[in-house]
Amino acid sequence: MAHMIDESTGRAAIAYVGRKPWHELGQELTPGASVEEWTREAGLDYHVKQSPVLFETDAMSAMQEWPERKVLHRSDSGVPLAVVSKDYRVVQPAEVMEFFRRLADIGGFELETAGALSSGKRVWALARVGPEADIVEGDLVRSYLLVGTSYDGTMATIAKHTNIRVVCNNTITAAVDHEKDIDLGHIKSTVRVLHSERFDPDAVRLQLGIVKDSFERFILQARKLAGETMTSAECDVFIRELLKPYHAGNLQVEESKAYKRIMGLFSGSAIGSEIPGVSGTRWQALNAVTELIDHERGRTASTRMESAWFGTGNKIKNRALELLVN
Repeated sequence: MAHMIDESTGRAAIAYVGRKPWHELGQELTPGASVEEWTREAGLDYHVKQSPVLFETDAMSAMQEWPERKVLHRSDSGVPLAVVSKDYRVVQPAEVMEFFRRLADIGGFELETAGALSSGKRVWALARVGPEADIVEGDLVRSYLLVGTSYDGTMATIAKHTNIRVVCNNTITAAVDHEKDIDLGHIKSTVRVLHSERFDPDAVRLQLGIVKDSFERFILQARKLAGETMTSAECDVFIRELLKPYHAGNLQVEESKAYKRIMGLFSGSAIGSEIPGVSGTRWQALNAVTELIDHERGRTASTRMESAWFGTGNKIKNRALELLVN
């Protein structure tokens, strides 16, 4: 399979509203579809079950159970997902979808896409939050809430604010200082629940706080970046520092493909560069990085998506924003 989208049941495990995502795959839903419809059409209507790990050796005449481990597998197809610790707590696909039911009841949250990757080893749902806002005139950003989990031990259960630049669909992390507890209310932009802990959706929603307020803070920060000019020499310093932890070998940073591509995007080839007030700013530098990560880095669209949301790509984008705002 050329991509990571789950097709183990015979159809792509993606549902969406609006524009069809990744590889032109998935089931289109109408706005306002129920959580049950989303769960079914996104291919998330399976249960992750667990079974004991059995093994045999030449020294034993019968199968033995390994009590410290268990096998996770799908209820619909029986496909094994991983061997994990006996204390591994599963957040079911239906629980990820149910997370949004309460928010939909409150109002202002609309699911836009959901699905599964890697034979169902990871699942996610993404909901739009309220209206968009301008960074500069004509450069709109929308606020989203992303929830995902894994069944192979590679990722904690994550709920996070993220923002999408409309002109190019770049995903941009929330402001860096949201990662810290603020206002004595311990409101965060990202909440991670380890699989050794119980997933409490009400507690997670409380920690995420008022999403609208989080988005407004991000918009103010993004507008500040758009108001700060950046020369090519300053961008050079920024890219070198950004790529330093990810660069290895004898090749100089400035000779790497990533350096050259980010510099080229910053210099005018990035989507949205023609919007007045974007070119030659720190906002342009941020979007040069996010465009590389979201649209170009990685072998396929779905591997890029997974990296941009949960993996190395997400870490690079977080680091880019941290460097630019400090």
